[in-house]
Amino acid sequence: MENLANSDLGRVIAGYKFYDLINTFNAAVFSLNEGSKCSDCANKRFYFFKNSILEFNSCYDYFWQIVYFAFDFFEDIKSEEDYQKLLKKECVQSIIEKNPNGDRIYVQSKFAKTIEYLKQNNPEAQNFFSVFNKYISKVSDDKIGIKQWANNMKHQGGFIAEEILLRDNTTFIDCFSDDKLSFSTKWLYPMRHSFDEIERRLGIHKDNIEEFEDWLFRYIYGDTQVIDFKNEEKKFSAKQCRNVKYSHIIPYSVMDADL
Repeated sequence: MENLANSDLGRVIAGYKFYDLINTFNAAVFSLNEGSKCSDCANKRFYFFKNSILEFNSCYDYFWQIVYFAFDFFEDIKSEEDYQKLLKKECVQSIIEKNPNGDRIYVQSKFAKTIEYLKQNNPEAQNFFSVFNKYISKVSDDKIGIKQWANNMKHQGGFIAEEILLRDNTTFIDCFSDDKLSFSTKWLYPMRHSFDEIERRLGIHKDNIEEFEDWLFRYIYGDTQVIDFKNEEKKFSAKQCRNVKYSHIIPYSVMDADL
């Protein structure tokens, strides 16, 4: 790259995001492979699988960041503070706002609204996000997803393999108020799945992310191993939406919010 001033900043940032994505993906694959070998030690096996879950889940965050920068969803960046603010507050699918009753609700972010606008007004963007959503939706799928597992590890009470934490009804303590169950230590138990199920899902995401990354890279940079960051006409760009005023707000439930 000769001069950043003569280059497409969004494509430059997206290129670095691909680098981070590949490193995270490789770490996830390493953890998956090591966990698959540890048949003689359940805790060690789960340690590697846990890392793999978190790392594969992080890969999907990078895909959103790549799209955000490669297709110009960001405003001007003039400082490191601007860049960090974009990552933390703008490159998200939902934000928290207060409704007229003062309740905190999840609503579409500007990023998400702009995507919807492009899908409705640009056939190329519509086709792109149709394929993109096919890949990205797998992380939240009820039958094969790992997003809820990762969220449970980070925020909601944990996640563990069934083979490590066996549920024994004799160990639960139930509390009653007026003959009604008011609390049970059963509720404190983390989400659990078998090693076989964990390994099955991780294998699915290994293949999905690998295919996803290859498709997205080719879409943005073409079939090349040398990235050209020069300004070029893009198949679509969010720059055309800079002056669009979005009047509609679509509420999200807590479970649907993609944080």
